[in-house]
Amino acid sequence: MKLNKNRIYKNAWIIAVLIIILIFISLTLYSGVFPPASVVESYSMEHSNTWQYGMIDEGTVVFVKKVTAINEIKTYVTGSEHNYTSYGEYGNVILYHDYGNGKTIIHRAMFYLYWNNSMPEILGYHNQKDIAVNKNFILMKDVGYAHRNLIVNVSGLKNESGFITAGDHNLACLPNYAPYYNKTYNAYYASDQALFHIKPVKLSDIVGIAYGYIPWYGLIKLNIMRVEGKWPLEYADHVPEYSYAGLFISLAAILTLILFPYKKIFKKNK
Repeated sequence: MKLNKNRIYKNAWIIAVLIIILIFISLTLYSGVFPPASVVESYSMEHSNTWQYGMIDEGTVVFVKKVTAINEIKTYVTGSEHNYTSYGEYGNVILYHDYGNGKTIIHRAMFYLYWNNSMPEILGYHNQKDIAVNKNFILMKDVGYAHRNLIVNVSGLKNESGFITAGDHNLACLPNYAPYYNKTYNAYYASDQALFHIKPVKLSDIVGIAYGYIPWYGLIKLNIMRVEGKWPLEYADHVPEYSYAGLFISLAAILTLILFPYKKIFKKNK
């Protein structure tokens, strides 16, 4: 019986489209949020000026999973206890709403702050030698890829419980002068709460935790936003080296697979 090759190719395309739809539906159901992924627009989580495998760079597409309890989020403090890392450092990276600026921020959860009367406490703190807690500030030593000290002034956050967050790049690259630097403790005020005057992040403000990623492909969306004037030039100029090369090479490979003349090769070999 002679096969209808055109029907075979048509059916293959239909199957491919159905598989893509099924994957998207599965991701959405697993994530518990819609859309189940987000594009990283800034460089506040970058670890280098060149693209690195496994890190969150501008143009990275990260998948997002909804959380419903505080203990579902591993912070830098609790992650270091259990040697849990994501995207190159301890703890989960979370996405949360900054309602003051109408933005969604993707940064690392450093610790969960709560209060015992007028004294601040950290979830997972057991007198670790690299953490100091007093009524005025919390100091974390040797943090992140730059091994800097992070200081969080909690005197202005009294009775405000929630996650203290920071961008990996922000901690690593702040200048060592006021108001970003505390000379006494050789530490940096690099938390979102210090830099952007954001209150500790409550569970209700959290979109989800980041998991997995697809590199480069978010750059397509970002450059459309740039044409529309919605992606700042400062961010566009900071895209890590080799990111666009990775995007173009992978796109070329995908297009080659799609447009390859399979019919002609099949006929020739028959």
